[in-house]
Amino acid sequence: MNEREHAGIRHLVSAIAACGFVLLAALTAFLWSGPAQNWFGSLKDWLPMAPSPEQGEKAPQGSTVAWTDVEIKAALMQCIKALAPVTADVVPVDPIRDGDCGAPAPVLVTSIGNTEKVSFDPPLVLDCAMVAGLDRWLKDSVQPAARDAFSSPVSKIIGSSYACRNIYNRADGHLSQHAFANAIDLPMFVLANGRKVHVRHGWGLTQRDLAAAEKAKKAAPGDSASLPQKKANSKGTVTEAKVSAAPASNTAANVSSTSEAEAKFLRLAHEGGCKTFSTVLGPEANDAHRTHLHLDLQERKTPVCK
Repeated sequence: MNEREHAGIRHLVSAIAACGFVLLAALTAFLWSGPAQNWFGSLKDWLPMAPSPEQGEKAPQGSTVAWTDVEIKAALMQCIKALAPVTADVVPVDPIRDGDCGAPAPVLVTSIGNTEKVSFDPPLVLDCAMVAGLDRWLKDSVQPAARDAFSSPVSKIIGSSYACRNIYNRADGHLSQHAFANAIDLPMFVLANGRKVHVRHGWGLTQRDLAAAEKAKKAAPGDSASLPQKKANSKGTVTEAKVSAAPASNTAANVSSTSEAEAKFLRLAHEGGCKTFSTVLGPEANDAHRTHLHLDLQERKTPVCK
């Protein structure tokens, strides 16, 4: 083959490559020509928003101002960075803006993990930083605690996430971190062996319950009747304790029948959450959180762990 034929082939290859780049640019131009809100297909018509166990009146709303392209693009870049080391099944969803509520780059997460995958029922709408936090918490705390207490990992978590509301569903006051897709409430864990661990029943007696029982006992010193009830210490070990035959409250009586394994697991999961999240609230915090663990990444000077 002579030099002229070689030159002809080189020109032909260059022409084909140039046409390929032009075609690629034409096919992807829509990704860059419109506002950032159109980068991903709209999923709002089928999005299964996770219900909250504390669902109440919607937070008072001001005028809704859409996220700017700059805010959305910045949030998307932060999302990519946060999720880069995470194995999770997530789908980007449209930016959420409802008055002061919302998130510029939320995702719908259906599961986290690989060899010990944990699914979420229903799927959760969260900020990407929360997804990364859940990944660390599951790996470092929840799964080791489950294997220690039950010899079986967690395979599913029942929870709720985004909800445009104030804290404790109050009519006024500060917005909850749920309003920013920056929080999750977890009332139940399901193990790979099928066992279900409910926070309401598995935690056992709280310190409030024990204090109320002791107060009731002192108020009736002449009552010799007593019955054994189980209590859990700070490490989750369940022991027998004598309390008044008349329980201080129905709640104390209802949560007393817990197992040592469940109390241990839930306390270890709670304790581990405090190493990852800025806010962790459980049954010891107050009666509003007796039924679930609340986790969020609110910016704080001092973390809250109750």
